[in-house]
Amino acid sequence: MTDPNHNTMKNDEMLVAYLDGELDPDTRRQVEGLIESDEAVADRLHFLASSNLPFKNAFYPLLDKAPAEKLQSMLAGISPPEPVRPQVNGWNRRSFLAAAIGFIAVGVAVDRTFLGLRSSLRGDQDGSDWRAVVAQYMSLYTRETLGNGPVDVAVQSAQLRDVGSQLGLSLTPDRVQLPGAVLKRAQILAYEGRALAQITYLDAAQAPMALCIVQSSKGPRAADTERRHGMNVVYWSSDTHAFMLIGHESPDAIKTMSDRLHQSLAV
Repeated sequence: MTDPNHNTMKNDEMLVAYLDGELDPDTRRQVEGLIESDEAVADRLHFLASSNLPFKNAFYPLLDKAPAEKLQSMLAGISPPEPVRPQVNGWNRRSFLAAAIGFIAVGVAVDRTFLGLRSSLRGDQDGSDWRAVVAQYMSLYTRETLGNGPVDVAVQSAQLRDVGSQLGLSLTPDRVQLPGAVLKRAQILAYEGRALAQITYLDAAQAPMALCIVQSSKGPRAADTERRHGMNVVYWSSDTHAFMLIGHESPDAIKTMSDRLHQSLAV
């Protein structure tokens, strides 16, 4: 017959409570019996018993961000503890294990999101997938993101030279300037060693706009339009590069601006 307490007692919280002397006598005897009969449980107990890392110092700066309500509900399911040894600042090993579980879960979720973006961009770096990632990134921008300070043409020229050198393009403020928009900055967004250029503007309504460029070997493609994350997009390709202009201007205005860039950046 299967022991109904088998799965419950195999979880780390129960084993740590056992190590910390926080179980009632009956539960403690059950855990000890399981340790003797189940090699996997015994190995796990040995691992937890030997984990004397400085958990408090490692996690203390992040404790305010822990999912406290969820963790408290998890801990509430554990049998009431026996009197325990005095604790420093109210923390014991089980407290830090619970916090660590929460942070690991958050980390896994973030990693999966990041890997999803990486997979999208890798899938078709010159097609719709890279534009989807750029559009998602641009949807987070506000006027304050790009700053309201004065424009320094010398700094912009240096930024464009650096970006252009990494893409094999000659970029200057005159070549990328757009009517009614203020050029703000140029930068490289690296992705697995491949350069993706972002040249940002504030349009006439002070909304963010960007010209993005990647190297491409798929050949020329005529300009086309789409809408992503509430913004209008025009995209096209030359023999060597793929381009994308994205912003909150009307479709006609974005198309007019892209036509100018198409001509000025022809290589």
